[in-house]
Amino acid sequence: MIRENSLQRLERNVAPHLRRGWSRAVFAAPQAADNADNAAAATRAEQVHPGPGVGVTPSPEQLAAVFAAARDAANAGLVKHTYVLDEQRRMQVDARHGRPSLRTLDEAAARKVMGGKQRPLRPDTSGELLRAIGIMNADGSISATHARKYKQVNHLAELCRPTWERLAAARPRDAAAPIRVLDLACGNAYLSFVLAEVLRREGVALRLHGVDIRDDVVARSRERAASLGMDNLSFAVASIAEASTAALAALAGPPDLIVALHACDTASDEAIALAIRLGAPALLCVPCCQHELAAQLAHQSPASAPVPALLEHGLLRGAYADLLTDALRVELLAACGYEVAVVEFVASEHTAKNILLRAHRRHPHAPVDRSRWRLAAIAERCAQLGVSPTLLRLLQAD
Repeated sequence: MIRENSLQRLERNVAPHLRRGWSRAVFAAPQAADNADNAAAATRAEQVHPGPGVGVTPSPEQLAAVFAAARDAANAGLVKHTYVLDEQRRMQVDARHGRPSLRTLDEAAARKVMGGKQRPLRPDTSGELLRAIGIMNADGSISATHARKYKQVNHLAELCRPTWERLAAARPRDAAAPIRVLDLACGNAYLSFVLAEVLRREGVALRLHGVDIRDDVVARSRERAASLGMDNLSFAVASIAEASTAALAALAGPPDLIVALHACDTASDEAIALAIRLGAPALLCVPCCQHELAAQLAHQSPASAPVPALLEHGLLRGAYADLLTDALRVELLAACGYEVAVVEFVASEHTAKNILLRAHRRHPHAPVDRSRWRLAAIAERCAQLGVSPTLLRLLQAD
């Protein structure tokens, strides 16, 4: 139990700072156990209580209620209290001694959070988005557990920059002619929200539609978009195969950019094939688990491989199949009129699925002409290797 005089001191010292309202009060456990290597530390014990609002004078009842909640939280071990006065100012107090300190998220503080670099998602201007995707805590801090994720998300946003800048430069973009993005197998759609926030900060008009086959993630994405006021984002339950016609209606036109972030196994191939068939000017694809070619290669003679050991050992065969899968995707995109860059979007020590395929159509305004696709040489090479990738079959079937 917290000593009564400490709790009284807390109320006496904090109350004057709440006279002009506050956004929310956050009561959390101490962060000594917050260790990036400790999975249990990733979930922080905290309570969040909405305030009357910034600039809204609280009633005596509202003050009494927040201090009653503060007392209960402190006695439950949530002794780190933060009163968010507005997006820049926070009153912090440890209930064990009751002495408050006012913290301001000024340029110097923001720079420290960003590691001394400029980031597309700044803590002082994109805090609401960072909280919504679980990177920033409710009290405005970014814990050690999430600091690495914060850097990764910003790095991915920068890797996407050449794509959207190229699309924005192609023709004027406004509410009537936004960049149209189709996010396939979107899952929690974190990249969609990051893109929407970055383009909002850059003043580039966007219309984005995400599809996934899971009802729960689509419902969460819709709720998140509503809470952030992103009415230019929509989400629907659909497979990749179903997305082509529905997306045209949702986007009010063909997509300028197709995104597929960690679509599992051959779902990445379906996404790439759809982008090619629609003649999408740009594609961002981060392939996920890849099992198809590994299973096919397991039945091939080691003599068919460039080096027999690649098929004789399971570990080598899996790595070879992964690289071969992505290499054939690059070849097929190029054969269908795309320039492709293969980019490492996150260091390999964080995840083995760290390849971003960034593709741009060479002639984005030309109609799709299947007769110009150069698939025959790739099909012959695949036959020699003893593999039949889904992407090739999908393109041959068109």
